[in-house]
Amino acid sequence: MTAAWAPPGFAQPAAVERDEPRVTSTFGRTGEERDRVEAGAGVVAGYFDVVGSLGYRRFIGERGPFERSLQAELTGASKAHLTEGIASLYLFFRPERSYRQAWRIRPLLEGGPGLHLVVQAASIEGFRRTNYKAHAYIKSHAYGGVEILVTNRLGVLVRGRFSVPSDHPFDYAQAAIFLR
Repeated sequence: MTAAWAPPGFAQPAAVERDEPRVTSTFGRTGEERDRVEAGAGVVAGYFDVVGSLGYRRFIGERGPFERSLQAELTGASKAHLTEGIASLYLFFRPERSYRQAWRIRPLLEGGPGLHLVVQAASIEGFRRTNYKAHAYIKSHAYGGVEILVTNRLGVLVRGRFSVPSDHPFDYAQAAIFLR
């Protein structure tokens, strides 16, 4: 620390030493609230019998009345001779006033865009051959459900999804276990 100027004959003020570190951030979330891994299974309206997913969610901040989070997810689905794999990236917006951090049971209302890369494999019966198809698309998604915190690091999530554009009004329901 540099001393301030003083006229000749006057004592220089002593430098003040501080042992406390300066506050550089006012981020209020704990590590458990910032990151989580979700492993889930669900039922899909349409072509598949079962779907499984593995996702990673990262809280990225609060702006205005919404908190924002980013989620990367790998999903696999199958039915008979059709198998599908999806890599997705979502940006979710969740109203801050829809729940409190201290609640053990929290309503889930969130929405936002999702970018999806889909690869499908179809075994053609009787031909011993598999055809592949891949495509990418962007959709808007809205989720509704509930999060139940079993412990500070483990929870259960049940949610349903509405997508635009979509062939079905309610296209996806999922139950997942999440680790924070």
